[in-house]
Amino acid sequence: MKNFFDLVAPIYERIHFGAAASYRKIYALGNFEQTDRVLDLGGGSGRIAKFFVGQVREITVADSSPGMLAVCRKHGGINCVLAFAENLPFADGYFDKIIIVDAFHHFQDHEKVAIEVERLLRKSGKLIIEEFNPAKPVGWLASVFESLLNMKSVFYTPASLSAFWSRYGFDTKLSIAQKAIYYVVLEKKPISDISERRPLNERTRD
Repeated sequence: MKNFFDLVAPIYERIHFGAAASYRKIYALGNFEQTDRVLDLGGGSGRIAKFFVGQVREITVADSSPGMLAVCRKHGGINCVLAFAENLPFADGYFDKIIIVDAFHHFQDHEKVAIEVERLLRKSGKLIIEEFNPAKPVGWLASVFESLLNMKSVFYTPASLSAFWSRYGFDTKLSIAQKAIYYVVLEKKPISDISERRPLNERTRD
């Protein structure tokens, strides 16, 4: 049975506005280089990744929706990989930067995702996240809407998201809040001890 994203995939880029603006913001914040290998985790149709084609060495979208990836492949120049964020088929330290755009709240096991992201990023690699802020009216409405669709989404405020990633070997370098969304730039610590990471015990963040 097709899930929500498989069903909306053919029209997703027409109803999900602001991809170019998100790309420009992310590109500026991430200090991307021509030699970078970049992973767009939960990148779906490639609506953000398509702008990275030709700007970095390699751009990869990993997503669990076959329908979304079918659209992704139409853009060209993107490695479109069917995979869950909790179990990714890439080598340790393969990516220079990972972006997660309007997707982290959809992942079902944030602890496993964090461990995978830390594994895949090279030393001092960067993670750039764009998310809705549930403390703002539009972000709150987004969380209510996804709850009605039974998506089991978990939204974080900027502060709680930074606190979460700090437990998995990341330092927050920058956090920028806008009206409804926010951006967090995190850097993988040179040395991180997995034995010190604490599990995600709570599913509500405020």
